[in-house]
Amino acid sequence: MFDTIVQILCQIKEDLSLRERLTPETDLNNEVGLDSLQMLNFMVKVEEELKIEIDYDEFDYLHLRSVGTFIDFLNRCAPVAGAYEHAVE
Repeated sequence: MFDTIVQILCQIKEDLSLRERLTPETDLNNEVGLDSLQMLNFMVKVEEELKIEIDYDEFDYLHLRSVGTFIDFLNRCAPVAGAYEHAVE
């Protein structure tokens, strides 16, 4: 999942060198520098790529204090309905 998050961030920031600087400890709020539109695009892309549904009632910007913390949060998100069936086919 880490590699997918890194790939999405590189695409959104249009900066492939970001791949070399990102670690599980990287602060997504302060070190990556996503503006509000980029953040929205990031969240949508994460949902699409990982086939999950982020519960925005549970989401807090504290979940972005590191890539690892964000991944921990994502691991608790529900898969999109039908995602498993499509993955098996």
